[in-house]
Amino acid sequence: MRYILILLGLLVANAASAMDCEKVPDCESLGYSQEEDTDCEKDGFMYCPFDKSYKKCVQYSCEALGFTESDKTSWCEEVISCPSDKALTLCKTLQLQCEIGDVFFADRTCGKASDWSKESGKIPVGIVYYVEEGGRHGRVINLKNLWRGSDYLFHADSPYSGLSAYMPWGYHTYDIETLKNYDYRSEILNALQTRDPDLYKGEENTKLILEAKAPDCAYQKNTKEYAQYCVPTAALAAHQFYPPEAGADNLYVGQGKWYLPSWGEWMEVYGYDNSKIVCGGACLTTNTSYNDGTSGAIGNHKDLIESALQTLQEKGFNTDVFSEKPYWSSTEFDWQSSRIFDMTNGGRSAFNKFNADNGYHAYVRASLKF
Repeated sequence: MRYILILLGLLVANAASAMDCEKVPDCESLGYSQEEDTDCEKDGFMYCPFDKSYKKCVQYSCEALGFTESDKTSWCEEVISCPSDKALTLCKTLQLQCEIGDVFFADRTCGKASDWSKESGKIPVGIVYYVEEGGRHGRVINLKNLWRGSDYLFHADSPYSGLSAYMPWGYHTYDIETLKNYDYRSEILNALQTRDPDLYKGEENTKLILEAKAPDCAYQKNTKEYAQYCVPTAALAAHQFYPPEAGADNLYVGQGKWYLPSWGEWMEVYGYDNSKIVCGGACLTTNTSYNDGTSGAIGNHKDLIESALQTLQEKGFNTDVFSEKPYWSSTEFDWQSSRIFDMTNGGRSAFNKFNADNGYHAYVRASLKF
């Protein structure tokens, strides 16, 4: 009797499952046909998933899908042709093999400055200063210092013109809790010598700076004090930047893709042998005097980058070599100072975030990962 009940239960369950099933869709009602369509391209058919004897012609535009006539063999690892027009091709996989000192273009390719011309149609947006994985990934520094307006703030619609190229770091007297501080403590030397990964996280630093809760601020907008105390001016400038020739909406290099380089990334821009660093930050030379820490500075990367910048400039593109002044990093020192890097001699030090008009000026350039 028990086995009869089990059998009856299984029959009821199977009947319920059958009642839940939907009828397989009819291919003809979905627009498929078994008739031949001689006007359709050979590879332009889509087959019915329920009966492969039915098919329909799918019309599409190669141009709308991004296929072009340009030769892609020099920079594309896998080129595919449009089925309806073999002359139109698309790059499926980029063949990036960037080197330090290469020009980085708005279409996410690299090349030598000496090979570039305006006629190529390629838009230079930066110079490569760091590479990994055989040059398939790396980091780029933009082509010119960013300029501020009379309000001490950066304006993305005119990145390379304004009142001055130096600006405050911002958030003076405000310690960003989520951002690791690098002060003069002895462990900084070990961090520099061992290439502590936290020293090379400019993109992450910039994100943390911009996400930090703004301090209470009594200053009015569009004032010098507002830029010095109420907003993270340098990080905002780097994040809002986009190369004007490429446009804000560019998929690879548009607005929001750039960030304020970290202290370690500036060392990469200059060129460093970290094993030869003998002090952290600015180095104590006497009991009361500091000088900019330059131990380990080589400058080989700076030479390659500036050579590319000068070549582009000679060919009529808007670039500038580095200024003989320090540059802001996204590495914080403490509540009132941030780390700077001097591109004149590779010096590592810190400046007051206030950055008052007293000769202590720092500039901003933006970095990009690829």
